[in-house]
Amino acid sequence: MPGDQDLTRVIDSPLAWAERRLIGVLVRRLPAAVTPDVLTAAGVLGALVTFVGYAACAYADAFIWIASLGLVLHWFGDSLDGSLARHRRIERPRYGFYLDQNIDVLGNLLIAGGLAASPYIRWESAAVCLIGYHMLSIYALVRAVVEREFHLTVLNSGPTEVRLLIILMNVFIAVFGAPQWEVAGLIFTWADVLVSAFGIGMVVTFVLLLVRHAPRLRAADDAERAHRNLRRL
Repeated sequence: MPGDQDLTRVIDSPLAWAERRLIGVLVRRLPAAVTPDVLTAAGVLGALVTFVGYAACAYADAFIWIASLGLVLHWFGDSLDGSLARHRRIERPRYGFYLDQNIDVLGNLLIAGGLAASPYIRWESAAVCLIGYHMLSIYALVRAVVEREFHLTVLNSGPTEVRLLIILMNVFIAVFGAPQWEVAGLIFTWADVLVSAFGIGMVVTFVLLLVRHAPRLRAADDAERAHRNLRRL
């Protein structure tokens, strides 16, 4: 299983350059008491705040701003923990990779659970979105094992872009509301349609990437085997 230092990290989103500069500024200014593990815990706290904020929207729409604040805190902890370790040269490659990927699962579950607990999005829509996101995450992890490249973005988008899209959705809900309509006895909102479409899009993307990339790996393995056979002659 790869450790963080063993992998080539690939980030090709439009926001990558600006995000890396911001992270570089932040990690240089964090006090010594703030450790990578503290930041990891902050990320989990942010996901929990997001869950509580969305759930509280059942009582007042204004709590959606708390949910957005939780997403910012989640980005802060999730994006800076590994960067801080590398900046201070205190990496624990296997521990860091293991903890980061597993904590991400918990954070994603809390955020999706918050969407489902809100009055704006059905649990089925949130579940489809979570499934699609985790399918792409598994794709990235399997590719990291096979190719030693850890693609933190897929189709020029990664966790940061997803958080920004959710925050943008929250802003639209806060400003314009999320009126409900009934279809076949089920209650929907425009946010339901958006989240469901996003989840289905990720599932389709997973299938397309699988179909596109598997033949390349097969051809590479066949070429390597042919080369080994030639050397034996």
